[in-house]
Amino acid sequence: DHQLAFVRGYAAATTSAEQVRALLDDGLPGLDVDTDLRWTFVTALARLGAADEADIAAELERDNTISGRERAAAARAIRPTAEAKEAAWQAAVVDESTPNETRRQTASAFQVSGQGDVLEPYVQRYLEMAESVIEDKGVWIGQVALVYLFPLANPAPSTLDAVDAWLGSTEASAAAKRYVSEGRDDLARALRARAPR
Repeated sequence: DHQLAFVRGYAAATTSAEQVRALLDDGLPGLDVDTDLRWTFVTALARLGAADEADIAAELERDNTISGRERAAAARAIRPTAEAKEAAWQAAVVDESTPNETRRQTASAFQVSGQGDVLEPYVQRYLEMAESVIEDKGVWIGQVALVYLFPLANPAPSTLDAVDAWLGSTEASAAAKRYVSEGRDDLARALRARAPR
């Protein structure tokens, strides 16, 4: 359905919280705003800093399912605040009681384009974590952390320099180095694409 695809794409890219709020509250003619689409809108509002914990909790009350808890975790992680990012980091990397899919949803919502200021401290934290996360937390948690938390959303030459320095000096496992190298290649491509021609 073209309308649904357009609305999802719009919600993921827009900077207009007012428009997303209108879609959440009023929908569009012919558009069924179901539970999944409501979460898409709440997550978009959270990304824009226009949905707080109370908004996310209210949506979770409407959809108090395993899937709802996973979507709420992603909405919390995507918020552009230092507190939200710290809580997401703890859930994705530190807290071993975080359910697997919740951990993945949290980690995948962590890195957001346009949130460079709040994410900048996590470049170094990521590299420190990469040294031993697989040994400390196991292969699955390590993979989720290394893949989804890689600092790619806000490409900067300083990030590439830090990653290159880490790769040149680390004693991390071969698996950790592979995940970081893959992220590094994506980062280098993003920087090349942004370079003036």
